[in-house]
Amino acid sequence: MAVLGIVAEYDPFHNGHFYHLGEAKRLVQPEAVLVALSACFKQRGDLALLSPYERAACAVSAGADAVFALPVLWTVRDAEHYALGAVSLLAGLGVTHLAFGAETPDSEALSRLADLLENPCPGFTADLKDRLAGGIGYPAALAAAADRILPGAGALLSAPNNTLAVCYLRAIRRLMVPVVPVMVPRRGEYHAHRVDPEFPSASALRAALYRGNYSAAYSAVPPESESRLKARFLSGEVPDPAVFDAVLLSSLRALPPEAFRDLPDAAGGLGDALCKARIAARSARELTGMLTSRRYPASRITRLCAHALLGVTQKQLMGLPCPSAALLLALRKNASLTASWRKTPVRVCPDPVAWRPEASAADLTAWRLWAQCCGLPDTLPFTEKTVAVP
Repeated sequence: MAVLGIVAEYDPFHNGHFYHLGEAKRLVQPEAVLVALSACFKQRGDLALLSPYERAACAVSAGADAVFALPVLWTVRDAEHYALGAVSLLAGLGVTHLAFGAETPDSEALSRLADLLENPCPGFTADLKDRLAGGIGYPAALAAAADRILPGAGALLSAPNNTLAVCYLRAIRRLMVPVVPVMVPRRGEYHAHRVDPEFPSASALRAALYRGNYSAAYSAVPPESESRLKARFLSGEVPDPAVFDAVLLSSLRALPPEAFRDLPDAAGGLGDALCKARIAARSARELTGMLTSRRYPASRITRLCAHALLGVTQKQLMGLPCPSAALLLALRKNASLTASWRKTPVRVCPDPVAWRPEASAADLTAWRLWAQCCGLPDTLPFTEKTVAVP
């Protein structure tokens, strides 16, 4: 049977996500839709607004059949490894099609670029090394080197959804899984500052909510998402930026200097720079601003800080096996769907307690940090239950 897979953050689930999910289902006509969801931390290293269970409930309400948590060691990664972990998880669960957005849904152009990056020619590799040696950041160097081989590739990689699309295509090739890519044209502006009710930017939505501009924010989300956002903001059970600042800075200042060199992606003096900046910075935003440069984009800094908080090292990520277990967050009851998981290589865990032996220490730390920043008890990973929908 056709099983559609989607990789998402849904932070929060908004009308653009609703459109993407519906359009993907229209194109594939699947018998089931599975979602791999970033749990408490997101790909760039910041905290999610709502709990994984609440965002999963919104996805099921909008038409997904099952939602699984992507382990944090695969979530807080560069786009290439984030896509690799998510595609591996979904393919292991039996997905036959993978739908993703792209600003330029040109399957041929994106496929050629994926082929180049996955099997680079000597000229591309040499050019990339030269650009990196010249002090250019990796994303910019990659785009420029690719553009030299495939004119137009640099423009493709300048758009965030295109970049992820290429990484999904690379993951399918590297894993050699029989998954059909399905590209859905991206609607709306990714970094828009104003809230577009029809195709909003998630970052603009979050900013509006934290400013208290609730009317604009709620006009851009489906009813289930609106209800849950209202409840959490009224109770104050969303991450408090001031608490996160205090937790992050106190944790960084408690680390010995040598620990910064062991962090993932801390080469080139970035770990040492973070070690120095932690003393002067007064907030996570200020810390990121102090270290962001032409060579080090802000996303790399925020991921580095998240890894420090989670106790993740470069050695831990080297040779990390693809996910072999998945925490089930939400499920639309479907006997044939759950029966099919008995034949998959990925173990499906229906609750956090059963998941604990399979989870890394980083996953449990992520849950506790998220709860702490929301003013919730750190036992949250063991009390939240799978959302079941008839």
